[in-house]
Amino acid sequence: MAPLRRVLAALALSLAACALLLGVGTPAASAHDALVAATPADGSTLPAAPGELALEFSGVVQELGAQVAVTGPGGDAVAQGPAEVVGSTLTQPLDADLAAGTYAVAWRVTSADGHPISGTTTFTVAGDAAAAAGPVQEASAAAPAGSSSSGPAIGIGAAVVLVVAVALAARQLRGRR
Repeated sequence: MAPLRRVLAALALSLAACALLLGVGTPAASAHDALVAATPADGSTLPAAPGELALEFSGVVQELGAQVAVTGPGGDAVAQGPAEVVGSTLTQPLDADLAAGTYAVAWRVTSADGHPISGTTTFTVAGDAAAAAGPVQEASAAAPAGSSSSGPAIGIGAAVVLVVAVALAARQLRGRR
């Protein structure tokens, strides 16, 4: 009977440890950073060309690997020099003489947690005040690029394997009696 008690005690301890690791040791819903604002805002129409593009994220982003591509109506790149990251803001200088038309912005950064996120926005330069009569949006949210976090699944899988192993050990110990 003593070996069975040891197996049951080990099983209870293992289950408690798994519950602790899965419940207490894991931060609640660790969402990845996301774009919270763009200047110019996504879909906005501006009366004049902006001097720069600014992307604001929900958390600090890493400077290494930050990329911004801004293309004009003809498909030409209009970014001027490298993008700069300061905290949670990525700034990209633009050519001074942007023509009227729609501009596409494609960006990719690495959030502080190491996950890459990317997205796209657009803005239009009207070239005259009459074409920009509508209100200019101040913020634009973009969905973060899809990423998966398999931490909880690995923990649950490990717990199941542990329970099965302890159950098999208990069965073998019972068979020896």
